[in-house]
Amino acid sequence: MKKNYDIVYLTNTPSFYKLNLCEALSRRGIRLLIVFNGYGSEAVNSRLDQDSDWSFDWRFLFEGDYWQRPKLTIYKRLLHLMSSIEARKVIFSGWMSTEYNLYSFFSPRKKNVMICESSRFEVDVTGLKGCIKRRLIHRMSAALPSGTPHRELLEYMGFKGPQFITGSVGIINTDHTEDKLPVKQRIHRVITNGPKFLYVGRLTAVKNLEILIECFNRNGLPLTIAGSGELENDLKSRANPNITFLGFIENKNLGEIYKQHDVFILPSYSETWGLVVEEAMSRGVPVIVSDVVGSGPDMAVATGAGLTFKHNSVSSLQNAIEQIQSNYNKFVEATAAIDFDARRESQINAYIKALNN
Repeated sequence: MKKNYDIVYLTNTPSFYKLNLCEALSRRGIRLLIVFNGYGSEAVNSRLDQDSDWSFDWRFLFEGDYWQRPKLTIYKRLLHLMSSIEARKVIFSGWMSTEYNLYSFFSPRKKNVMICESSRFEVDVTGLKGCIKRRLIHRMSAALPSGTPHRELLEYMGFKGPQFITGSVGIINTDHTEDKLPVKQRIHRVITNGPKFLYVGRLTAVKNLEILIECFNRNGLPLTIAGSGELENDLKSRANPNITFLGFIENKNLGEIYKQHDVFILPSYSETWGLVVEEAMSRGVPVIVSDVVGSGPDMAVATGAGLTFKHNSVSSLQNAIEQIQSNYNKFVEATAAIDFDARRESQINAYIKALNN
């Protein structure tokens, strides 16, 4: 007899925030299977084995490097898997996996739901790629855009089905209790010798860290960079003494780093969402993000908890820094006022609405 699921979630790698989301859905009584086609090198990946303590089912079509996966083999395994189970809805994590994209044309459209983590900021909708993406989108009966820029992308590409905004790309780790305190108790940040700025993430070209180095070399303010990557040595060689490099920090150990800093900056050239923005804000840290960070309009601007700047302008970044310095208490209060429990609940409900659509 075939096993029945409410949701089969097809995604690339086992990121901790996806696993947290699946766990939350499973605890609501939703029968869920999450399917992976490899592991990635990103720090957000979690290892899964038979002793992993999750309430949902999971399956790997391939357990090696996602970028080196045998696509034809994976597709055959996917077909075999899907023929052996029943699913009310099949959720596709964007359009980055060729195997999943192809399968969407064989899965009944009424079952198909797309998670849209790509935004209008970075997606090429022209030419052949744009045509293929439109075809894939029209194989979906509903969509789960992360935020406003993601919904706008779907609308621009002509998607007519219902959309349920999730407000994130998953559920961050909640091992801290700061976001559960009353607002007044969360407003605890007092700057004595000027604000300390922080960046957390990979040290790669897409993160646009050169502009961060240039700006802080000029203004002399304290900046901490936590992370590792191919540009680490080059960035260190350019940085003045006011810029400190911590190297790679495991996600579970970042709480203390956030507590020691006052403003988080994400200067990326391209960022579909930027979960690290949520992590910083959940610890009460206001943010400055570039104008192409997917979470910027909803998490920073709409909440009043942060600012955006032009990603290719040092002067624009410096202006944002000066604004947040001169109005710091206002930004701290806005950050503290965000109800992250309500945001998690809203995200879970978006998936439930898509399931019942």
